[in-house]
Amino acid sequence: MTTSVMNQISARNQISGRVADIQAGQAMSIVTVSADGHTIVSAITNQAVHELGLKKNDSVVALVKSTEAMIAKGEAGAMKVSARNKIAGRIADVQRGAAMGSVTIDVGRWKLTAAITRQAIDDLQLTNGDQVTAFFKATEVMLQKAA
Repeated sequence: MTTSVMNQISARNQISGRVADIQAGQAMSIVTVSADGHTIVSAITNQAVHELGLKKNDSVVALVKSTEAMIAKGEAGAMKVSARNKIAGRIADVQRGAAMGSVTIDVGRWKLTAAITRQAIDDLQLTNGDQVTAFFKATEVMLQKAA
């Protein structure tokens, strides 16, 4: 389920969920969001957690720019990567431009968009229906408290 943020924003990926956990460190917190059976991890400052008044079970929107997502084709379950966010699904749409393209991944109740180079689309031979996994770092996930 995708929900728009209160103000218009260019981030293609706006994922609604609930805060499942907050682990505070010295300067940064790891906020885990449960979103329709998927887990999204965000690394934000402790100040941001405080200013948003975030606590467990709060409704939030996780925002991820499409340019921050990477794609692996096929089953990536055994793949070891440092990115905390690994979202598997099937390609619903591929748009090819001269230099860049857009890949939309159906992950169940919502879709995830990745902007990648045309060369990557061609090298991976991405087509509708392909099983892929999108990866993005926790530091690239912004959070907005939902109304």
